[in-house]
Amino acid sequence: MSRRFNEDFLNELRARCDLETVVSKYAELKKRGNSILALCPFHSEKTPSFNINSSKQLFYCFGCGVGGDVITFIMKIENLSYAEAVAFLAEQVGMDLPPEDDYESKTSSLRKRILEMNRLAARFYHAKLLSDEGTQAFEYLKNRALKDRIIVRFGLGYSPDSWDSLTNYLKSEGYNNEELKASGLVSVSRKGVGSEKIFDRFRNRVMFPIIDQRGNVIGFGGRTMGDDPAKYLNTSETLVFKKGRNLYALNFAKASRREGLILCEGYMDVISLHQAGFDNAVAGLGTAFTSEQARLIRSVSDNVYLCYDSDEAGQKATRRTLDILSSVDVKVKVIVVSGGKDPDEFIKAYGADSFERLLTRARARLDYRIDTIKRKYQIEIPEEKTQCLKEITSLLASVKNRVEREIYIDRVAGDFNIKKENLTAEVDNQVKKASRYKQAKENRFAMEKLNKSLLPGEKSNQMKMMKAEDDIISVLLNFPEYANDIESFITPDDFVTDFKRKAYILLTEAIKRNPTVEPLLSISQDITEEEMGKLSSKVRESKSFTVNKTNVKELCENLKKEKSKLLLKEVKTFDDDTFKATLNKLKDKEK
Repeated sequence: MSRRFNEDFLNELRARCDLETVVSKYAELKKRGNSILALCPFHSEKTPSFNINSSKQLFYCFGCGVGGDVITFIMKIENLSYAEAVAFLAEQVGMDLPPEDDYESKTSSLRKRILEMNRLAARFYHAKLLSDEGTQAFEYLKNRALKDRIIVRFGLGYSPDSWDSLTNYLKSEGYNNEELKASGLVSVSRKGVGSEKIFDRFRNRVMFPIIDQRGNVIGFGGRTMGDDPAKYLNTSETLVFKKGRNLYALNFAKASRREGLILCEGYMDVISLHQAGFDNAVAGLGTAFTSEQARLIRSVSDNVYLCYDSDEAGQKATRRTLDILSSVDVKVKVIVVSGGKDPDEFIKAYGADSFERLLTRARARLDYRIDTIKRKYQIEIPEEKTQCLKEITSLLASVKNRVEREIYIDRVAGDFNIKKENLTAEVDNQVKKASRYKQAKENRFAMEKLNKSLLPGEKSNQMKMMKAEDDIISVLLNFPEYANDIESFITPDDFVTDFKRKAYILLTEAIKRNPTVEPLLSISQDITEEEMGKLSSKVRESKSFTVNKTNVKELCENLKKEKSKLLLKEVKTFDDDTFKATLNKLKDKEK
């Protein structure tokens, strides 16, 4: 059972943690009239659909359906449980958590144990690097031109060439097999039913601790010192570590005084750049760059220098990452590293001043993409020139800003010695084509969204019933003073869908318990994040619609009528006696 908190404590916490102030640390807010909007930090979008209701201290995104209060927001943005989000906010405002009693979350407890194990493992690996066992690994790092201070700053270490050195150490510190397996620090070997053995996941590797923005060691990357075909190995995903949601060295880079961030591919690239004075460098974690990582970057800076390897794989990753970063409104420039080198190799060969010059010559996203396309073709051959222009035209059609599009059309027309009006006409055709495709895609998405919005127990042929249930829930959320009237007309049995019935019961009980608090805030501990989002979508400004006793009664009668219709549909296939019995029961209920 997850931990529960006293309502008075939660209400005080919310009062101290103004939703607008908290959200502003993660997204840029814009005021439009009485509304507070932002680009949603939970999904990629160009037009703000994230809305804050300051008077009710609730938020809702009309794009992805995420919604709730300040606690829900922190749960989602920081990947925390409810109890952990409460603790996170309480620490921010200096509030002491109430005693935990018997309700401490097992998940929260295990998460803390994993973080403790990771911290101990980092110290263990670092000590091994500086011992006789780590001589080869230490020499490897020194041969990579790393100074002692940078080895210490990044907490680099060494995992011994042993099957159980870390496992035995952590067991001696009081951790059991189940905790070790949950940590991602060990692997499991199974020999027959009921027989398993755990052993160190990392063996004979240089270790790179991965630290989150709060200073927690959440995982490790390990570079082999032997002939293991897996050159680099990361911690498997755990309660505290998700590769696609974190960036290496962001804990250091966010404090840099340099402009923007430098996004690299590897650990050594980042460490070499930091040592050379470019302490705004970060890297992915051995997986393809994700939208979540892009949004994480945007929370720190809206300017990025992309500096991937200059080989074909690196350039392919560059093109993909450019699109992802652009989709979350991050301004991107590409650092072109010459000579087939990665940033680490370039720094060692040419020094920090040369890399600084690369920064000043970094190519804007469109310039880089156009250059990349041109290099694929021999434009002196008419057929290839035509194909090249076709690809560039498609790229320019994707540019939303008309002024920027016009500038690049003019430039490309000059470069290819063609009439600007012809290129403009072709780009316009591509824009119209893309617009039709986008509209068709949005229509499909709208239908998919409708189907996904159906909660367990809801069916597409129950739309009228669902609307009737929604109307009742909406009144309870926005006009809780009518809760007694609603209860005099209907009961939980009048609801068809399980969730709406649950919401009805929770809301009416919460309103009776404390009528002065927003009902949705009062039940936040009793519903899931998804359910919180569903209910948040029904919270509106009171002036946006009118409610009185008459139409409340009409809404309740409509709910009962729709329930009766559904019951009649369900008994149509029954025999006559069953049908008559059900019909009589409905008539008796209506009297």
